[in-house]
Amino acid sequence: MIRGRESRVIRGWALLDLVVTALFALPPLAVAFVKLLYALNGLAGGSSMSPPFDALHWFFACLAGALGVVWAIARLVEPVRALGLVDAFARLWVASLIAWFVFSRGAPVVLLAFLATELGGAFHQFWALRRPARDARW
Repeated sequence: MIRGRESRVIRGWALLDLVVTALFALPPLAVAFVKLLYALNGLAGGSSMSPPFDALHWFFACLAGALGVVWAIARLVEPVRALGLVDAFARLWVASLIAWFVFSRGAPVVLLAFLATELGGAFHQFWALRRPARDARW
């Protein structure tokens, strides 16, 4: 396991992910969080009313939340360089999805806040993990 700054960076982003994805992992929290996001979207000039979600929409939202929680816990328990780098690449992928949905599919602009955190997390981890520590385990 790596120690020091690299470990703190990996765990820090994992902790943020744990908090946010936990809000999607449980149906009552997911409903409240989506309502909050649309309220914030309304303050940003967009629609404050969420479209109706079917059971399948909520299932995928909660499934994504559950997988996010598991991924965050894995990085909290074992903050190794390989997981940090995989997470950094995954953040670029997620940022690309957010940008595509916001700019070409009309998704709520409030999602741009998530775009910023995804890009920030990716670049922070790439920078912190740019060279393997002497005692790093892949």
